[in-house]
Amino acid sequence: MFIHEFIEQFNMRYPSIDKTEPASEEMICAYEKTLGYPLPPSFRLFLKHFSNGIFLLDCEPIGGVDDNSPCADIRNVHDLIPDIPSKVLLVETNEWIRSATLISFTMFDAGDSSNNHWVFICDDNVKNHEYRVGFISQDTKKIIKTLSNFEEWLNILWKNEQHGEMSLPVFHVLYPSFDERVLLMNG
Repeated sequence: MFIHEFIEQFNMRYPSIDKTEPASEEMICAYEKTLGYPLPPSFRLFLKHFSNGIFLLDCEPIGGVDDNSPCADIRNVHDLIPDIPSKVLLVETNEWIRSATLISFTMFDAGDSSNNHWVFICDDNVKNHEYRVGFISQDTKKIIKTLSNFEEWLNILWKNEQHGEMSLPVFHVLYPSFDERVLLMNG
């Protein structure tokens, strides 16, 4: 699984980065009960073996499974966008997703200093709970970009870190032009 490779490479490259204590299995299970959905195994590994929430590479604020996380705790999207409708359009596939199934794992989009953020799209029919992840716009209340899972999201972030001059949020890696991002977020 890529998560283990990421952790090993990250710790070698940034041995002195301050991380929160990893989450215990008990903490994760208790939090899953609160959320009403099991977390993806890849994200569980991230929390258990890396950090229980972190402002990763100074560009992606990943939540943890308790309120002591430096970037808050992961939560239902209703807590971050209170006026979100009961169904949200997933633009790329033109499907409607119940907003109650959206769990935010980033607390905001650090690059734009906004409340746009990445969510798990919790679908009961997904094998092994490796849900798709989506980027939701606070302005349009639509999911404007999806990736296959958390590992793909993390892989994009990490590859950019290894090849770029500075760390960028995943959405900025996918859409480097400010104009393109604005068009997507407001469209």
